[in-house]
Amino acid sequence: MSRSFRWAALLGAAMVAASPATAIHRGAPSTAAVAKRDYHARLTRQRDGSWLLDYRFSRAAPVWFFVRSAPTRQGQSWRLASWRVETPGVRLERHGRYDSLVGAGPIDRVRIRITPFAQSLRADYSPFLLFSEGGAAVYDGHYEIYPLQSAEAAAALPDDLNGVPLDAGGRIEIAAPGGRVLYRGVAHRGRFRRDLGGESGYAYVGRTPVIETPALAGIFDPGLPPWIRAELDTFTPRLFALYRARLGPSIAARPMALVSWGGAKRPGTSLGGSVLEAMVVLQIEGAQTVAATPAVLQRVRWFLGHESAHFWMGQTVRYARRADAWIDEGSADVMAVRALERLVPGYDARDAFQREVDDCIRENGPGMALSGASARGNTRANYACGAVLLLAAEGAVRKREAGADAFTWLRGLIDANRADGKVTQADWLAAFDAATGDPALGARVRSYLDSGVADPAAFVAELFAATGVAFSRDSGRIVLR
Repeated sequence: MSRSFRWAALLGAAMVAASPATAIHRGAPSTAAVAKRDYHARLTRQRDGSWLLDYRFSRAAPVWFFVRSAPTRQGQSWRLASWRVETPGVRLERHGRYDSLVGAGPIDRVRIRITPFAQSLRADYSPFLLFSEGGAAVYDGHYEIYPLQSAEAAAALPDDLNGVPLDAGGRIEIAAPGGRVLYRGVAHRGRFRRDLGGESGYAYVGRTPVIETPALAGIFDPGLPPWIRAELDTFTPRLFALYRARLGPSIAARPMALVSWGGAKRPGTSLGGSVLEAMVVLQIEGAQTVAATPAVLQRVRWFLGHESAHFWMGQTVRYARRADAWIDEGSADVMAVRALERLVPGYDARDAFQREVDDCIRENGPGMALSGASARGNTRANYACGAVLLLAAEGAVRKREAGADAFTWLRGLIDANRADGKVTQADWLAAFDAATGDPALGARVRSYLDSGVADPAAFVAELFAATGVAFSRDSGRIVLR
């Protein structure tokens, strides 16, 4: 996104949202899965902007569930809101955490008419990005599907499918009759096909040409306000240069970008983003984004800082299970703040970190394990509490090394895990213990992650006091200094 970058905060009239990437981390589809090809999905764009989805199944099953079934930010199924099954005898239903196609018997084919759903999801990628010139980008991972023998089996599936054997192979075709399909920087005439099961991505269908900037190459909505386009051209390269200098190379030397403009009809500022393999996706809209006021400019720069950070914490290395989303999201929050502190004169890092502390204590309350935040649907806890834990790691490394900061600690974490590209909770805690020299404190952090604590404010105060993060208490509130 996440990666599905996925924090959400209401700041006055402005809604700022980001999506972390989902926690489904499978590699390339196996040879066996590709050879089997238990289904073929064909997604065709229609002249009126809708899409037709045709599934053909070569394997008999009465139920096929969608492995990516994250709800909307309002907790609803986006498929139920935007898909209409046209095949008699087949229903689209929600069972437990998963959307499923359910038939009276084995399903051999299904036709579905889709109205593009371009809103943010909880901890997953927006199904569609809509561009002002009429183009659209569709995320192909949402069409990966697996067979079950009953709807009850779908309802019994766990929230985190990592480690759950999924036995099926499929292929998707995205068709744009008379047009082009752009996928990972390569243009295809009329249609694009690939096997599902590995890393997914966005396929863009439209007329906008690929444009290159000093940091990115991609599709930039022609309707973007000029000042936002200027920030992409000038500020983003500075972010990448800083991150590269402090953290070493990222896995993506020059990422692709898809930047859509949703217009100025909605009040406030809406920013959505996510990072995929070598690609950043940005969704921008709202009346307050038309002009570069100081507050909006700062918000957009923080947003770019957070999303760019995921090429290091989220792509170069990433968390291994959904329960550890706090590692990537908290790191990206802190990286964005520290980057703006260096690149933007007068930026108030203390105020930004104070919001993280306040939100963490509020969102991850007594007895709540931080590792359960994603399952509870509380993505904000991952961002805020992940940032609080990284502030403690930063404080610890500063006590041991003059001039050190969060980037210093993160560089060690990244370099130690570049080989396998994963950072587990155990990896994070080992690096934390190395910085603090206090295994007992690390054990307290582990308990906070796995079981929760009775008094979150007291825990944060203990953590900061032990690691040298300056603060005071004001009527019980932790106030950073």
